Amino acid sequence: MRRRPDHLLRNLFITSLIIIAAMHPDAANHLAQLGTGLLLAIAQGAADAAAANPGAAALVAGATYIAHQIRTHRPAPARTTAART
Repeated sequence: MRRRPDHLLRNLFITSLIIIAAMHPDAANHLAQLGTGLLLAIAQGAADAAAANPGAAALVAGATYIAHQIRTHRPAPARTTAART
């Protein structure tokens, strides 16, 4: 089975991060701290925006859920029945 291009890019990115971490552990530690801080800042900003406007937050959450369901839904193959004569 062929791999999707986004999986290949993700695997190459992860591999390059592992190599960089092995070569420069202090820089990798600092990069991890920056990444964590960025992620927490984004989450805090989303929480603040949701607290300021809960209606819009619910709308965005619902739209995100629907988009996720559309992307990940795999319908079951149709069952065929024998033709009755």
